[in-house]
Amino acid sequence: MKKPSAIIFALLLALVTPGLIYAAPAAAPAVPEVVTKGFEAYKKSSADAINAWYVGSPMEKNSEARLTFGNNLANFEKGYGKYLGWELVKVVPITASTEIVYAVIKYEKGPIWVAFDCYKAADQWVLPSIRLQTNAQGLLPPSLLGGQ
Repeated sequence: MKKPSAIIFALLLALVTPGLIYAAPAAAPAVPEVVTKGFEAYKKSSADAINAWYVGSPMEKNSEARLTFGNNLANFEKGYGKYLGWELVKVVPITASTEIVYAVIKYEKGPIWVAFDCYKAADQWVLPSIRLQTNAQGLLPPSLLGGQ
């Protein structure tokens, strides 16, 4: 007959072991607030979105870059229709202070793909670069398109 302490030890081991073997998946990185604020502002206008996305970035006071980006959004709106919303594709951490947020901007007639290059400045995330593309293959890395 086994000693009660051996049976108790075996039961405790059986209860604890699954927790040691199974580790919950790591939480996905959060989308920097500057990205989400820009999309929220886009509900009002593309100019409001640009103001929100460029706050604190090198483009904040670059009128030529702002005009070019605004013209791109206006052209997309002419062809694709009204802005409806957005969906996150993936947040890809690069370093502790940099990441890329891939998303899709939804319009009435189709999607526009976007990549936000995010940089963690002293106290906030800023967007030094925003890239837009009409097709996913032109912007998203192959790993996000089902490739290796």
